[in-house]
Amino acid sequence: PNIPRSALADSRVVNYTSRDGVALWGYLTTPNGGAGPYPTVILPHGGPQSRDSYDFDIVVQFLVSRGYAVFQPNFRGSEGSGRSFARAGFRQWGGVMQNDVTDGVQHLITTGVAARDRICIAGMSYGGYAALAGASLTPDLYKCAISIAGISDLPELLETSRSDAGRRSALYAYDQERVGDPSENRDQLNAASPRRRIDQITIPILLIHGEEDTVTLASQS
Repeated sequence: PNIPRSALADSRVVNYTSRDGVALWGYLTTPNGGAGPYPTVILPHGGPQSRDSYDFDIVVQFLVSRGYAVFQPNFRGSEGSGRSFARAGFRQWGGVMQNDVTDGVQHLITTGVAARDRICIAGMSYGGYAALAGASLTPDLYKCAISIAGISDLPELLETSRSDAGRRSALYAYDQERVGDPSENRDQLNAASPRRRIDQITIPILLIHGEEDTVTLASQS
């Protein structure tokens, strides 16, 4: 309520193409007045079976009021673009889902929207994972990362799911289908876990987590 109405900005759709030729898009909101390249916050959504929508977002508008451009990519694995698009993100944590975010950032740099040396990646839940993955998989792309209730260790996430819900539970089956199966692709899960790639991280990271979080345990932060 303390953001001046004059500081509220319009969002627009930005279309881009992934490195493997898939048509992608996201929402871009830039400060009123002036021109890019802007200091930019990349804000992947949570879920990942979710999506960003064309509506008022208080976090986006606050950041824009401080002079940042904000980009919200709807990467593969997101809802709202058909079942095949959503399923394309299954077992792709740190894979094509992360590449889609990275390719969106590169598009913003190439088109003069984002200042190459002033980009931060931030998010909540899966978005927090994407922020940590950005810091560990593409450390030269970002100047900082913010993970709010994010996930850092995929094998631990699956082990917690199996322990809490049971090996034969619907929840664990859901997580196996979408994240991975530790008995089948543990090496891939380890490689996509930011906690296990700490030696690759060269930027400051802000971690925020509620100690009583029962969805994503605080131990992940």
